[in-house]
Amino acid sequence: MNTFKLLYCGCLVSLLGCAGTDSAAKRNANADEIRANSSKAYSELEGKNVQASSENQSQQSLQLQTVESSVSLSEMLQAHACPNADDLRGQGIADNASSAVTIAQKDIAAKIQSVVIAKTEETRKSNVDAAGNETLQSSFETNTQVITQLQNAQDARSIATLAQGGKYGVVACMTKSDAAKPFIRESALLQDSIKLALKIFEEQKHPVIRNNAFKAASEMYSRTLSIGTLLEGLNVRFENKVKADFESEQQKYNEFRSQYAFYYKVDESDMSVMPQRRAVFERISAKYPVRVADCSNNGLLLKLDVSPESCSEGSLGIACTTTLNLDGSNCDGESYFSVRAKVKGSGRYDVNEAKERLNENISKGDWFNEWAVELDKWRLE
Repeated sequence: MNTFKLLYCGCLVSLLGCAGTDSAAKRNANADEIRANSSKAYSELEGKNVQASSENQSQQSLQLQTVESSVSLSEMLQAHACPNADDLRGQGIADNASSAVTIAQKDIAAKIQSVVIAKTEETRKSNVDAAGNETLQSSFETNTQVITQLQNAQDARSIATLAQGGKYGVVACMTKSDAAKPFIRESALLQDSIKLALKIFEEQKHPVIRNNAFKAASEMYSRTLSIGTLLEGLNVRFENKVKADFESEQQKYNEFRSQYAFYYKVDESDMSVMPQRRAVFERISAKYPVRVADCSNNGLLLKLDVSPESCSEGSLGIACTTTLNLDGSNCDGESYFSVRAKVKGSGRYDVNEAKERLNENISKGDWFNEWAVELDKWRLE
C-alpha cells in the first residue's frame, strides 16, 4: 500500500502542479500577489455553485478579465495558482466561458482518475482430485480500477476567467476533501448493500441464490476497495467496516463451492430398468459434475424415476415406450424442480429390436435438450 501511495503522490505532484511557468516569470508577475488574489477570490466564492451556463457565469463575483498580450491564453492561465498547493487544479479554454468551466471541471476529474492505478482480477481454479472430489481454489486481487466522474462539479470553483482573441480561459480549483465527498457517500451505500448480500448468503439454502448473493457481495466489495484506494490517494481516511465480515463469509463460500455438485441418488429397487437408469446417468454426468454419494448440505440432489417399458404392436411394427422423471431438490428433500420425458423406440421385426431402439434413443435422443435447459440453471459460475 505504501508503494501505491508513493505512486499516487507522484501522479498528483506531476499532474496537479500549480506553480507559474517561466513565461509568467518573464512577465515579472508577482506570484505572491497572484496567489493572494486567487485566495481572496476563492474565499468570496465559498458556498456558491459553478454552473455550466452563461447566465449563471454572469452571477459570479469573479470578474472577467479581457487581456491583450503576445503571451498565449494558456500561458496566462498557468500564472493562476490554487489558494492551497494541495488543491486539485483544472483549466479549460473554449469559445465561451461556460464551456471553458466545463473543460476545467473535466480536467479536475481526469486528475482524480489518475489517482487510481490498479485493477480488479478474480481468479478461480477448479480441479478434481484422484478420489473424484472437487476442490476449489479462489483468490482475489483487490486492487481495483474506478472510472470517476466529477459528480459534485459545483465544488470546483473558478478562481480566474480570462478572455483573449475571442477565446475564454478558466482556472478552477477543488479541495481534496470536496473531491472525496461523492465517493464517501458511495462507499457507505456499498457497505450497507454488502452486509445485506452476505446476510442472504448466510441464511439461504438455495444454492443458486447463495452463489449469486456472494458474487454480488464480491463485486461490491471490490468497488469498495477501489474507492478506498482513491480516498487514500486523496489523503482522506477510508473506513472499511465490512472487511472482517466479508473475509469470514468468503471462507464459507469457498467451502460451499468445494462441496457443491449434483448428487445422484441410485435406485436399485427395479433391476429391469437399470439399463435405462444407467443411460440417463451417463448423459447427465457427461455434461455436469455428478457424484454418486450421500448428498452434501451444499449440493443438488437428483432422483430419477424410470417407468417399466411398455411395448405394443402397430401397423408399422412394434413400439416400446418409457417415461423418465427427474426430480431436483436440496439434500433435505425440499423440491426445486421436476422434468419429464417420454421416450419411444420402434422395431419392424420384433420386441427386442424395439427395445434396442428405445435404449439408443435414451442415450442419444433430443429429449435431453429440454432437461439440459433446466440443469444449466443449477451450474454455479
